[in-house]
Amino acid sequence: MGSLVSLVMSDIVESTRRWNTDETAMAVDLEQHDRLVRDVVEAVGGTVFKHTGDGMIAVFDDPVGAVGAAASIQQSIGQATWRHPDGVRIRAAVHTGVAYPRDGDLFGTAVNRLARLLGVCPPGAVLVSSATAGLLLDRAPEGLDLRRVGSVRLTGFASPEEVHAVVGVGIATVDPSHIGDSIHDPATSESGSATLPPVEGDLVGRADELNVIWDALSRGPLVTLVGVGGMGKTRLALEVASTASASSPVFAGGGDEGRGGAGPDTVWWIDLTAATSDAAVVPAAMAAVGARDVAGRTPMQAITDRLMNTSGLVVIDNCEHVLESARELVAVVIAACPAISVVCTSREALGLRREQIVPIGSLPADEGFALFSERATAVRPDLDVEAAANVIRRICGRLDGIPLAIELAAARCRAMTPAEIDDRLDDRFRLLRGGRTGAERHRTLRATVEWSYSSLDDEERAVFDQMAVFAGGTLIDGLTAVTGLDEFDLLDILDRLVARSMVVAAITPLGTRYHQLETLRQFAEDRLVETDTIGEVRDRHLAWMRSFAARLPRRGDRERIASAFARFSAEVDNLRVAVAHALATDQPDAAYAIVATSARYAFFRPVFEVFDWVRPLSLDGEVSADAALCAAYGAYSDFFRGERRGALVPLGGVPERFLTSSLSIATLQALTLLQTGADWKRALAIVAGFRTDTDVARLIIVRTRLLAAFYRQGFERMPDDEFADLIAEGEATLALARRLGDPIELATTLHYFAWALTVEHPDRALVLAREGVEHARSIGAVHLTDTIQTVERFSMGLLLRHSMPTLEQLLEMRGQLGLLLEQRHFFPAAVHTVALMPLLLANAPDVARQVNYTWTDYTGIDYFQLSDRFGVTVDMFTRPLHERVERAELTDTIAAVIGVLDRIIAEQSH
Repeated sequence: MGSLVSLVMSDIVESTRRWNTDETAMAVDLEQHDRLVRDVVEAVGGTVFKHTGDGMIAVFDDPVGAVGAAASIQQSIGQATWRHPDGVRIRAAVHTGVAYPRDGDLFGTAVNRLARLLGVCPPGAVLVSSATAGLLLDRAPEGLDLRRVGSVRLTGFASPEEVHAVVGVGIATVDPSHIGDSIHDPATSESGSATLPPVEGDLVGRADELNVIWDALSRGPLVTLVGVGGMGKTRLALEVASTASASSPVFAGGGDEGRGGAGPDTVWWIDLTAATSDAAVVPAAMAAVGARDVAGRTPMQAITDRLMNTSGLVVIDNCEHVLESARELVAVVIAACPAISVVCTSREALGLRREQIVPIGSLPADEGFALFSERATAVRPDLDVEAAANVIRRICGRLDGIPLAIELAAARCRAMTPAEIDDRLDDRFRLLRGGRTGAERHRTLRATVEWSYSSLDDEERAVFDQMAVFAGGTLIDGLTAVTGLDEFDLLDILDRLVARSMVVAAITPLGTRYHQLETLRQFAEDRLVETDTIGEVRDRHLAWMRSFAARLPRRGDRERIASAFARFSAEVDNLRVAVAHALATDQPDAAYAIVATSARYAFFRPVFEVFDWVRPLSLDGEVSADAALCAAYGAYSDFFRGERRGALVPLGGVPERFLTSSLSIATLQALTLLQTGADWKRALAIVAGFRTDTDVARLIIVRTRLLAAFYRQGFERMPDDEFADLIAEGEATLALARRLGDPIELATTLHYFAWALTVEHPDRALVLAREGVEHARSIGAVHLTDTIQTVERFSMGLLLRHSMPTLEQLLEMRGQLGLLLEQRHFFPAAVHTVALMPLLLANAPDVARQVNYTWTDYTGIDYFQLSDRFGVTVDMFTRPLHERVERAELTDTIAAVIGVLDRIIAEQSH
């Protein structure tokens, strides 16, 4: 339900440039900025509702307090000493209206109007809306005056806004003629661009289309570039992405409702080429924007969580083959992220209400000539363009100015003259015209591709066709497996295909990766369908992916594991396609085998979507070990994704016989029991029947016992001799893991051994955990790194239970917890809050109770019941009040802990 409030919004001027020039100084300054803002707001009875990147929104019941706070913040910022050489400057705006809090954010027209008002505010100034100014009358805060600066039309609002400026010491004077100027200096402002796909050659022509695109972006949040394949939609979108800046119309205070004001935080590029089904769209988008699987949030919510507090440009390329899912993704992003603009490329419009369509057609004659000349001389520098000008113009005209057709033709200048190309076009176009229904340009594009295809010999055609089954291409080993050719013969054919622009060779850290442009890949796939060979080629692709997954080293040296992790990530799209084909052709065992053998990499990376490829599993009747392992991994991953909590986590319905015959499955079930309910007795019973007569079995079983020991120690003290025997066994197992040299096994062993030592020897546990983090991080095992950091933080909390942490330690804790909350990585964040319990009990018992209640709800483990074993006293005053704590969401609990840390840090800083 909404309520009438006065809102203050502020942000740091040119924060992107400041971060880029001195990130360390800016990080320190941002901490100081946030503390200063919070102190001022709370001193006059307001509440900082949320931080918005490098700014904030505060809520006040009294408009006088809101204006006074905005002015005091501006004055305090100007008087403070900053680490960054350019200092810190802010702008601020105040508006009064009805706001609607929901899901940790504020919504409503009042918030949108406030954002627009902030967008026209000069640096160092405070602007006040007419609604707030009308409520002040003669009640302006002491020492301040309000001066009307004029009428301003705010983007997205029909009626002009009468804007007032606060006048006072330390507040910039507002020149009415400058209202609305961008806060960024065009000479120094930069666009924080994410990594964009590489481009070969400059964009030739298309100036008119670029102007149309930017004009459309200034009017609304969604622009779709529409045209047939080969018209250069992707290249145009790349140009828009690479030139996006604070001075672009959409980011300079213009734009539809909810947009404009500040420069873009970044540019995101989402390539849907490898999204071979609608289900793959959201995972592809998550990877592109850096969203992560988080507890309690759907993948789509993780994407909007990542984008909603930023301004910028999202480019979604190649939507046509997954149009429905792309439409849903765009609709959700636009609705949830008002400061985001979206550019899509597709063969047809998405069909959304606010979509603006920009048709991308043929190149004008002069631009076609320029494109052909530039690309032809790149492959044949001695080409006399002037002498061949007439022929080149004729070629471009006959190709209808289609950029892809022109580029393919120009690439033939490597081995042919323009005149020879012109001679061949006669026959090819006459042969192919009318061979495919649709618009003339569509038939011409196919004619261009068919003509290029017809110039290949039989070996080249066979390789070109079979490459169509790969999603995003692959390395030479994958092509060798599917084509059945000798590697060196295949390399020779690929060299010829690359030279003819039919295949792209991309250099990657893993080696050269070969792929086709999507238009060419679809053409090749059509050829497989026409020749009725697509099924057998996909079967060979499936066989290779099954073999590839089976060969992923489970235990080996550091180099093999590190490169295997990287290769697994590179081939996820191919794995997805292979599993889909297996299930579609009634080959479930192949699908289970791929997921089961790659699960270790998928879990530690993490790529949790792998466990969903084979769901729902059928575990009735005869069940394979691979299917059972898939089910066990799926159940284990559910907890970390927040899809199940506490006792609600199922064990995957794994048949009982696998708990006694498969050590891997038994261990997963034991770990699930431990981490969702501390059921250490049952966990130990599950693995008790397995022998430890091999290195692998010993590692797995002893690690399970080590982790179970931690949970056991929470409830009862282990006999000294039993604990000493377990620690000796842990030392021997750690020595074994070091000898084997597998960084995953070593990091995992360090992790579990550290947990076993935490209660009695937190200092040693901390050392082991930090070493484990180093090994996990060295190979890119993201999830393993995060989980080991939980025991690192827990041990540190116990070491500090009898003393106040230093300011440096507090800042480290606060920074790490804040980052986990921002990334919505809830499981390690939850453990971090519990690790701070000694500090919370001493400084904020109410928050400690909230942490305990939420932790119990999340895992089924009651910290207060275990506190005596951790050497933390929970007095009789605290314990009964625990029962009266209301249920809180994990995000609220983490935020409350961060608030306590901020208070303690502020006290120590003074």
